[in-house]
Amino acid sequence: MSTRAVGIDLGTTFSAIAFVNKHGVPEILHNAEGDRITPSVVLFEGDEIIVGNYAKQAAAAYPEQVVEFVKRHMADDQFLFEYEGKQHTAERISSYILAKLKHDAEQRLGHKVDEAVITVPAYFRDKQRKATIRAGELAGFRVLKILNEPTAAAFAYGLANAGRNMRCLVFDLGGGTFDVTVVDIANNEINVVATAGDDELGGKDFDDALIRYAALEFKNKHGVDPTEDLVGLHYLRQKCLSAKLSLSRRPKVQLIYDFQGKILRLEITRELFEDLCQGLMARCRRLTEEVLLEARITPDAIDTVLLAGGSTRMPMVRELIREVFNREPATDINPDECVALGAALTAALESASLAGEAPPVDIRTHDVTSHSLGMVVFRDGQLFNSTIIRRNSRIPCERSRDDYVTTHDGQTIMDLWLLQGEEADPLACNVLGHFEFWGIPARAAGEARLSVTYRYNANGIVEVEAMDLGSGQTLAHRVAASNLTLEDIARNRIPMQLALVMDCSGSMYGTNITEARKAARAFIERTLKPNRQAAVVAFPGGVRTALTGQKDRVFQAIDQLTPIGGTPMHLGLAQAREALKGKAGIQRVYVILTDGHPDDPTATSAEAHRIKRMGGRIITIGVGRQVKQDFLQALCGNPSDYHHCDESVELEGTFINLATQLGG
Repeated sequence: MSTRAVGIDLGTTFSAIAFVNKHGVPEILHNAEGDRITPSVVLFEGDEIIVGNYAKQAAAAYPEQVVEFVKRHMADDQFLFEYEGKQHTAERISSYILAKLKHDAEQRLGHKVDEAVITVPAYFRDKQRKATIRAGELAGFRVLKILNEPTAAAFAYGLANAGRNMRCLVFDLGGGTFDVTVVDIANNEINVVATAGDDELGGKDFDDALIRYAALEFKNKHGVDPTEDLVGLHYLRQKCLSAKLSLSRRPKVQLIYDFQGKILRLEITRELFEDLCQGLMARCRRLTEEVLLEARITPDAIDTVLLAGGSTRMPMVRELIREVFNREPATDINPDECVALGAALTAALESASLAGEAPPVDIRTHDVTSHSLGMVVFRDGQLFNSTIIRRNSRIPCERSRDDYVTTHDGQTIMDLWLLQGEEADPLACNVLGHFEFWGIPARAAGEARLSVTYRYNANGIVEVEAMDLGSGQTLAHRVAASNLTLEDIARNRIPMQLALVMDCSGSMYGTNITEARKAARAFIERTLKPNRQAAVVAFPGGVRTALTGQKDRVFQAIDQLTPIGGTPMHLGLAQAREALKGKAGIQRVYVILTDGHPDDPTATSAEAHRIKRMGGRIITIGVGRQVKQDFLQALCGNPSDYHHCDESVELEGTFINLATQLGG
């Protein structure tokens, strides 16, 4: 059996690494300092990057050089730690921790270790899971699998209790995250039934409650807030963490804190600490009750409560278990180590499978999704989250929908917003991304039918693919290259580019052009907002003003419109298309005003088709009784985008109504 594969519990406050020995038994690997767990703390010191105990001890002395609790920031684009002009992302910092574990494991085992299963909180979302894989790869691992921490703990417990059939609840309260999971262990299979959690609830939050209390007492006594000083805060954190750990063994402790020559002496009782943490424990209880409800069971249906994570050593956690389940939690497995041990078992299984070897243990795990997967739909003037795969579905899993159709002629791209979450309001969910599927064969509106498959893979990571049903072709997709957010759409803040394509043929001379200019000004006045730009194109005459958000420039161009000749409408449309070169996520709207007939209807139709195929919207306004209404209506993607005025004096009202439709 290969021992190149390891299991890693990448924790918020501490991390651990384990492997399966030649007897098929998982073992924790000591680090270079001889400890079984390694602080997830990174110190930058000159050209050196130091991980572990020394970094943790240096935090109070050199807080600006130390990073802690980085797991809380996984996949957070706003988080960057800067040292000596170099920026480090959360996944890069996590890779330093993983590299330390890898190096120490190789020293212990005496050979290369390059395959790993890395655990994550069950409640980690898609982006956080992907970031964890990238961190592992940056550290030099081939990441065999991402495994939910409660599932890993249940795996270790199931192996230790082989032959027993039971329903287990894993209560996993670590340094920074909380998961609670119902698991069935039977016939050498571990089946996750339901999971719930909070990736911003953990031991750090209990520390913070005590820090806030001590800081307030210090301020009341000395008039200084020590948390406003980085060194003072780190030193106070060390004192409060030490007090918290002592309170798990003793009913009270003395907290003595020295800052700027001023001393605070506090007696912290266990009762006081538990009062400070009432809200945190209420969140743990609520999520525990929620997962029982999801699993459709009562507390008495649970045979064993398994504790994972060092924070479960707090007496208040044990008391919560007694209150809810009327029994003592299991204590036959180390809560600091069970996740890493379960990860090691999974790593051995995955590695053996890839190598074509016999599995070292005869246990299989089946996990579930921790979040529902949905897509954004527009219904009755509002955005909704349409659920595709429900939370607590067994993974891997997939669902397909084949009711998608194109909405305009020649459409070759389809937009899709993916969500994770349970709320009907998309803005209350986690947005996975805005995707574009491209390569749809150009057909008439509604004739291109698409099937979209949504999938959770074995790592709990989302995959999506689409197929054109007419051709059987799988469509390529990409992340939309725009800064458009879902909130922009919901709040009607979608960036828009407008082209006023104005007929300046000879028949517009006199009152007609005067009324057209007046109406166009009223339209721009209502429509041009900070997130919009407009261009004015005359046919004939070309671009009178390039794309701009400045109303004065647009008004000036409108005021200078003058009838000068024929009606080469196709040239005007082509010039407008060139003027509106928007990126993905920007609406492009072409408003054509004309009272005549195009010089070349075929060329005009072809240009309009090209604009619509590129996602543009064409709105036509025909003025007078001689205009070819059928032709102008055919230029639009939607018949309702054609407007007709018998007299030019009706133009201003038409333009104002149009501005209202466009959110003006």
